Amino acid sequence: MIRKADKMVIGIILSIMVAIFWALGEVSYSKISKKYDRLNIFMYTYFFRVLIYLLVVFIFKRTLYGTFNTEILLSMLPIILCDLFASMVVNIAVFNGKLTVVSPIMAAYPVLDIVLGYFLLNESIGLVEIVLSFLICLSIVLLAINVPKSEHAPHPVKGILFAVIYMLLVAFSTYFEKSIYVINFTVYDLYYYKGMIYTLVSVLFFIIVLLSPAKLEKPNINIMKGCALTPIGNVLYSFALNFGLMSIVAPISSLYSVLTNIVSRIFLREKLSIKERICIAMIIISTIVLIIFGFI
Repeated sequence: MIRKADKMVIGIILSIMVAIFWALGEVSYSKISKKYDRLNIFMYTYFFRVLIYLLVVFIFKRTLYGTFNTEILLSMLPIILCDLFASMVVNIAVFNGKLTVVSPIMAAYPVLDIVLGYFLLNESIGLVEIVLSFLICLSIVLLAINVPKSEHAPHPVKGILFAVIYMLLVAFSTYFEKSIYVINFTVYDLYYYKGMIYTLVSVLFFIIVLLSPAKLEKPNINIMKGCALTPIGNVLYSFALNFGLMSIVAPISSLYSVLTNIVSRIFLREKLSIKERICIAMIIISTIVLIIFGFI
């Protein structure tokens, strides 16, 4: 039996890993979003999710194969739909907006998760955790203010709008997912049914690509990294939620936006302004303090 304190440690470690995978996946995704046909990107996105999700189930709980329960599927449906639409919305946001702008907005979902966790899941949250989590999200949002237009952002307002939609979808997906763990469903149950739904969706997009004017494009290294790293992060995020409090896991995982800003500036040759340096420092310091209070 794993102690509660040990579960929190595991949840925090997994959350940090999530941030790394999401950041690398987001940067890789940004590279392909403006170069490849969007239908092809959607198709490969869902194909890699099927591959990773069902592989996780096969490795850890293959006894689920051959089983099907309509009630369980309906319980999982809100999570699956949020994840399904979020994977489309993130592509539209990154395509239309600058990555260093839309990424911080998309990462602001912990504000909603803290509210949902407190009021709907009865999670114990102190004033310090609320203030620090809000400070993290506020700093993330401030990173996106007064950013000059760029050739990488053809429709910045549209990019920001879809980034906000993505933030909402992830927040509610996190809440719904934490809810099913409370009623004793497992991560493997979730990804078994996710894999089934995404199999249908990936086949649908494959048919759409074949019937559309767009040609079927072969995946290159950036497509494979962008479409594979994010779902790996998703799986780790689910395990983190299973071990730790949503109000702790969500803010730490949102650090991926900081890593995205740093990595994207390295590869895209973009510099950090003084404001951005200050905001990133605030996020890192607040998160460290938040982690410390998670043990108290």
